[in-house]
Amino acid sequence: MNTGTLVWLIVLLALGVLFLLTVHRLSVLMGRTRDLERYQKLVRQLDKRLADAADPFVTQLDEIRRRSGDPRTLGASLPDVQDTLRAIATEGKAAKVPRGLSREAAAFTVELERAARAGELVGHGLDALLAYRSGRELEAQTSLKRGALNLRHAREAATRIAAEIAALRPADLLGRPDVQVHGTAASSLPTYVVDDEPEDAR
Repeated sequence: MNTGTLVWLIVLLALGVLFLLTVHRLSVLMGRTRDLERYQKLVRQLDKRLADAADPFVTQLDEIRRRSGDPRTLGASLPDVQDTLRAIATEGKAAKVPRGLSREAAAFTVELERAARAGELVGHGLDALLAYRSGRELEAQTSLKRGALNLRHAREAATRIAAEIAALRPADLLGRPDVQVHGTAASSLPTYVVDDEPEDAR
């Protein structure tokens, strides 16, 4: 084999390797694009479902707390709302998260779970309100107030995080560490802290 033929073989081999590497990288990028778009679609759906469940529910809660609504009507619809909130949180937690998106996904899940807990807190408040037991009025109003605020704030935070996730592109995730955030680490992610109610919501 002469030198010219050997050089051409080396060049062809190098080109073949470069072609395979390019194909592999394109395949990985396409896979990450599909994963990201799938997750973004799920987040949009969960955020919409949360809004559809939470917004009218919070409005009804505010009316009851201002003595202009009927607690029994809200109590009748409460189990369905609680089931919806729990289902949304469960789906968010079980979702397959794209590489590099762990922190945003964990923050989104934290808010979905907080919304579900807020629904449980509202249930406690309604039970106390409908019990007509002496001394439970303050307990009922406190639970309803905190439940309404936590649900409203979880809803707002989930929408904000969903918008951040929707704005991401596959290139934004390149080089990000794929760190799983859960348990106590997830609970420490930035979120709303409800200590009291704004003056205009009273």
